[in-house]
Amino acid sequence: MFKDEKNRSVLLFSFTIIFTIMLSYIPTDTKILNYQLKKVDLFMDIVPDSLLEFSNNNLEQEPLAANLFSASMNKDVIEDLIVYVKALPAGFNESSDEVQIRSIPLSGNVSQMNYFFQALKQAKSKKVRIADYGDSGNEGDMMTADIRERFQNEFGGNGVGMMAITSQDITFRITTKHSFSDNWKTVSVLTGKEGDIPIGINGFVSIPKGVAWVQYETKGSYKNVKSFTTAKVYYTNAKASSIKYSFNNKGEQTAILQPGSGVKELVLTSSGNATSFKMTTTMADQAQFFGVSLEAGNGVYMDNYPWRGNSGVSFKIISPEVMTGFQKYLDYKLIILTYGANMMTAGNINFTWYENQMIKVVEDLKSSFPQTSILLVGMGDKPTKRGSRIVTDPNVYKMIQSQKNIVNATGITFWNKFEAMGGENSMSEWVNSNLASQDYGHLNDIGAKKMAGMVSDVLLNEYRKK
Repeated sequence: MFKDEKNRSVLLFSFTIIFTIMLSYIPTDTKILNYQLKKVDLFMDIVPDSLLEFSNNNLEQEPLAANLFSASMNKDVIEDLIVYVKALPAGFNESSDEVQIRSIPLSGNVSQMNYFFQALKQAKSKKVRIADYGDSGNEGDMMTADIRERFQNEFGGNGVGMMAITSQDITFRITTKHSFSDNWKTVSVLTGKEGDIPIGINGFVSIPKGVAWVQYETKGSYKNVKSFTTAKVYYTNAKASSIKYSFNNKGEQTAILQPGSGVKELVLTSSGNATSFKMTTTMADQAQFFGVSLEAGNGVYMDNYPWRGNSGVSFKIISPEVMTGFQKYLDYKLIILTYGANMMTAGNINFTWYENQMIKVVEDLKSSFPQTSILLVGMGDKPTKRGSRIVTDPNVYKMIQSQKNIVNATGITFWNKFEAMGGENSMSEWVNSNLASQDYGHLNDIGAKKMAGMVSDVLLNEYRKK
């Protein structure tokens, strides 16, 4: 009897192993009772990382999808599938272990950074402007604020720079209290182009649907944006009319808008240092407003342009006429592009398609901004779960290679954020060190400050070589 029970146990164990192995060969697109089967890897927890496909040496591309976008993505906007946790993690401890960051210099065509570096030498006598474009990592003025503060401390300048009329990050923007009425119609790179409505250089345009208002109030966390003296309003296609405005909520005044197409600038000056600016329209469809820039004196201004869930391809929605129209007033000397992470949520990524699209984006930017340095910041580490381990997604290496290809094809500059963070599996270290949120996709405010210091260091170190 004992022998029969032992045989039955062996048979049951053998059957279970054989059945599990058979399951691993069922195609992953098979559905059973509406349940989508997932790929099974019986050895993922014991096979050494060096033998897995996410090895840093494995950059060959896998078969590509014919078209990256599904029907739900027909506006060139990739939805952000990760919840952005802005708060510090529970139990934050300032004595957390430091991550092992690396000093990674600029690469690619570093000489084209001279447009920016030469302009910095004149910052005491003129405005030097930076456009900082990114995805949700830029929201709330996170990271941008600390880079701006670093450069304004060294080269001068006061004020947060350009802000859109409406925004979706107003609840956690760290430099400005931004509020607005609910009767603005906003079209942006996040919603897609609508008819012939021009989208601004910041990726947004807002149209009043009645008497509408917007207000900006400074916060005290960064000394160089605590006050300003000038508010510059950018708009187009205005009716013959005027708007109302006030600084510090005192003495409402009137200013006339200039009718006609093309980007227009309305410069409004306070009698002294201002901590708030409010603009009110006087009729529906009065104009198409791009945004307001808050400034004071010469120095460096860094405009924060967050495009949540975006891959960077949506630059094609902004017309060359709008680009050159803004450049006439803003004269950007550096454009920073930080994209790539949102492509990772698209499934089977068409890297060739993405490279071609971004090459065109960069070439269009170079055409509109011929005397401007362009810096492409490579994506950082982005993990995936493999068995019980959290490891670098193998597509991260392919995306970084694609970004290097874009840089080589367009002759711009590159900074390898992945390597600077610490390389493979570094995001886990940042999370464990309380520098990134538990979604393993976004830095928290302490991590953003650290990354801002790394970006500032690499730019200033290269500048000081000149």
